[in-house]
Amino acid sequence: MSAVSLFVILTALAVSSVVESCPPPEWAALMAFKASLNEPYVGIFRSWRGTNCCYGWYGVSCDPTTRRVVDVTLRGLLDDPIFKHLNRTGYMSGSISPSICNLTQLSTLSVSDWKAISGPIPGCIASSLPFLQILDLSGNVLSGNIPHDIGRLRQLAMLNLADNHLSGRIPSSLANLSSLTHLELRNNALQGPIPQDIDRLRMLNRALLSHNRITGPIPWTISRIYRLADLDLSLNRISGRIPKALGEMPVLDTLKLKYNKIRGGVPASLLSSRMSHIDLSRNKLVGGIADVFHEGTYFINLDLSHNKLRGGIPRSMKLAKYIGHLDLSHNRLCGNIPKGAPFNHLDAASLHNNRCLCGTPLKPC
Repeated sequence: MSAVSLFVILTALAVSSVVESCPPPEWAALMAFKASLNEPYVGIFRSWRGTNCCYGWYGVSCDPTTRRVVDVTLRGLLDDPIFKHLNRTGYMSGSISPSICNLTQLSTLSVSDWKAISGPIPGCIASSLPFLQILDLSGNVLSGNIPHDIGRLRQLAMLNLADNHLSGRIPSSLANLSSLTHLELRNNALQGPIPQDIDRLRMLNRALLSHNRITGPIPWTISRIYRLADLDLSLNRISGRIPKALGEMPVLDTLKLKYNKIRGGVPASLLSSRMSHIDLSRNKLVGGIADVFHEGTYFINLDLSHNKLRGGIPRSMKLAKYIGHLDLSHNRLCGNIPKGAPFNHLDAASLHNNRCLCGTPLKPC
């Protein structure tokens, strides 16, 4: 073989190696990210060897053309293949290194359900990862605030920070996430009000903010989010009244407001809506239950228990197409319990502790 031919072959191999390997700065970023974490039982980082992070590294994916890292997905759930055959969930401690922000082409960052990863959310995520579409850091023990400029992630479609120890307010910039469809902040210690301009999240389908310390009223502007199907504000410190416009939302199917400090009446629009799950239990609601049920009413769950509702049970409930679980207990209701569905399949616990209800399944009138 001539010297020229050998030179050509070696040059081609060198170019091929460069093309197939991830850029050295991104390799270094991943190694720093790995160094800040400790996974002692399964060894998920054993595959993170060599200099080519685009080939065979568990949880890492690259763009096939540019070889830039676009996906870091490390999940500690039982259904993840690496844990499924062990019949256990994952455990990892340490912190999320700001070095992750050097992977500037990331579209997915998911480091979830590891139980012991602590420390803050690196603030640089909001400013350095402009192509991020999925940010899932749920199921850890992260603390501190949500980055105040989180709204800079204009392509973000899913933000899941649930099941951590995050505190502070919901950043006002959150309303800038115009592509967001899934927002999950439940089970933290977030305080303060829901941003008034939350209706700017026009693509939002699910908003799960339960089990925090959120205060103030429910912004009526939520009702302007056309695509919203699931709203859970349970176990907070929300006050004020329920906006009647929530019952006029065309897509909303699930509304959970239990364990708050909500006053006023139950809007008739909720009870005559297309929703199938409503839980308003353990608030301070007063007044009567509107007699607005109809042939199209279909509730899988309707829970109005532990309030101060008065009057009788609406007769129109008998017109409902279906009411599965119904709980009116611990109120101040009075009068005869209607006969027939849905009352013929209720147990006494769903109606007891009222002022003077009578009939089946309670005492005879």
